[in-house]
Amino acid sequence: MPIERRIRNKLSEIQKKAENNLKDNVLPFWTKNTWDDEYGGFLTRLDRTGKLIDTSEKVFIMQVRMIWSLSAAHRFGITDKRYLATAHDAFDYIIQTMWDHNEGGFYFSVARDGKPTNRRKNTDFHAYALTGLSEYYCASQRKEALEWANRVFDVLIEKAADREFGFIEDFDDGKWPVLNSEQMNLGDQQGIKTIDMHTNIMEGFIYLYKASNNPKHLEALQKIFHLIISKGIHPDYNCGVTAFDYDWNPVPDVDGKWTTSYGLNVELAWLLLEAVDLLQYSKEEYKKIILGIIDHALSYGFDKERGGLAAFGPVIGHVLEATDLPEDRLLKAWWEQAEMLNALIYAYEWTRENKYFEALVKLFDWIWTYQIDHEYGGWYQDVYWDSGKPLTTDKGSEWKTAFHTSRALMQLNKVIDKIIKA
Repeated sequence: MPIERRIRNKLSEIQKKAENNLKDNVLPFWTKNTWDDEYGGFLTRLDRTGKLIDTSEKVFIMQVRMIWSLSAAHRFGITDKRYLATAHDAFDYIIQTMWDHNEGGFYFSVARDGKPTNRRKNTDFHAYALTGLSEYYCASQRKEALEWANRVFDVLIEKAADREFGFIEDFDDGKWPVLNSEQMNLGDQQGIKTIDMHTNIMEGFIYLYKASNNPKHLEALQKIFHLIISKGIHPDYNCGVTAFDYDWNPVPDVDGKWTTSYGLNVELAWLLLEAVDLLQYSKEEYKKIILGIIDHALSYGFDKERGGLAAFGPVIGHVLEATDLPEDRLLKAWWEQAEMLNALIYAYEWTRENKYFEALVKLFDWIWTYQIDHEYGGWYQDVYWDSGKPLTTDKGSEWKTAFHTSRALMQLNKVIDKIIKA
């Protein structure tokens, strides 16, 4: 569908800025500062300038997220920066160092020299292993990468699958708190499943099937897609339900409140759209659900004055009015802004509705002005709702790498290209 010149020009401007930020800012920052030349693997705790803050631990999820980022950058067309070569080394590192060759599965983290520091076997981490290994296989065509992705899939099905009710949080029989429990205010409750983890499992199956074209991977994607559609989305408010018991009965936080993550919701929305395409379902059949999730975030969690997405809020009602919730609900985190970019550009491509275009413009302007560090590189982790001032200038942590930002910048570029050429 042709678009008017004003929109075409603005999208072209955003596309150019996004590509420049990817190539000249985000990827150089993360590739220059994180690889451990002595032992291998990525050290991801960085200050504003990229200097290492802590070299004591390498967290597994950060390794596979960096493998994804480097592999995707190579497939995006950045082939002159040795990104794929570093991904080769990173793949070898995790297989040789972080895999438990006795019990199976990857360790949660290791010390700098490779000795395990946390032997937890987290399902969410293995979902990201599927994402990273699959993307690496697509970039390298190295058959071992797909073989290992299949091995991880088999471990998840054997050890983490729970009847027809998705997956358990961990599969090492340990008594661990829910991953990111503090962010969801779930305390130390046991027997909890989250929409966060199941979204990441679905994401892993999407990438795996794209790499393997194996019917069993498509069947697994189909099952978790329908589980999320039927159980994971609030039937009245069109937002993700944060937590469940093992039978998928909704569970409130430790204060008895029902909250939802706007960033997770919009990430879920565009991943559901990806799944619909792979499963060859009718997009119209799921349009109300998918766009409803994005619309919920726009209505209740989006800063219509300045742009930017809040962290979390009530399942119904605007985040600014939810004064019974902590102030950190209003922080604008890097990954939530990145996933909102994905959701908005896909929603606009699909519908050509002006509200998605206008929100995209406002969001990108906010990111360009406040979230990106144009001096030293990378995006700030959290910035304040109104001022845009960073909560901390540190750029990396055990949860933050190039993943969310680089993926959003690449997808923004590709989808805008499709829209402009339509």
